[in-house]
Amino acid sequence: MIQNDLQRLRWMILDEALRDPVMEYFMGERTKTNETGNTRSLIHYVNTRLKAVNREFSCSKRMLQNDVAYFVEKGARLEPRFRRGHKRILRYINPEWKNPLLKAASFLNYDKAPAAAPLMPALPEGPLTAVTLRISKGEEDVRLRLGNPEILQRSTDSKTGTVTIQVELPMSEVLQNVILSMGTSVEVLAPESLRDDLRQTITALQKLYKKETSASKKSVQGDLFEGLF
Repeated sequence: MIQNDLQRLRWMILDEALRDPVMEYFMGERTKTNETGNTRSLIHYVNTRLKAVNREFSCSKRMLQNDVAYFVEKGARLEPRFRRGHKRILRYINPEWKNPLLKAASFLNYDKAPAAAPLMPALPEGPLTAVTLRISKGEEDVRLRLGNPEILQRSTDSKTGTVTIQVELPMSEVLQNVILSMGTSVEVLAPESLRDDLRQTITALQKLYKKETSASKKSVQGDLFEGLF
């Protein structure tokens, strides 16, 4: 029963990806984006979305290949395109096509209720800037909060247990708020302009919440406890 629900959830995520008007998905492992920065690994995207619902959920490349073949069998027309290393990129030719596999999509009734996916503010569209982040914990959650951008570079530090990634993000106040909401789990290493903006916001918050020095207590005339404290 759970497997059937998981399958339909996987179909919903796959259907959403194939309708994406901007991102193009290739059937392969996670890799760098191409020059236009709008390609994404389908297996990585689907698994990230599944784990946002329940950390125990996952799927293999073979499962997704079977799902895509099943979609085609049910009438989905896909547009295969090739670019950068001949990666196969898929998208619905007709985005208005109604997938009959999703008619019974009112599911997710588990013996144990899965953790709900957090509602994250969508980052506004705009010119992309390379941002370098040092992540101390929850790398997948960090990427999810940032809209799951493609990783341009990634390195790990075994001594500190941190991961450093470079991604492209649109600069905005919303992005600053998302980064600040993750507390000490994330540090922006570059660009310096974003670090400066975060410093200014943190300084303003420190001033706002600075503990005021209480004035010396004045004894009230006739206080019965005067002189005791």
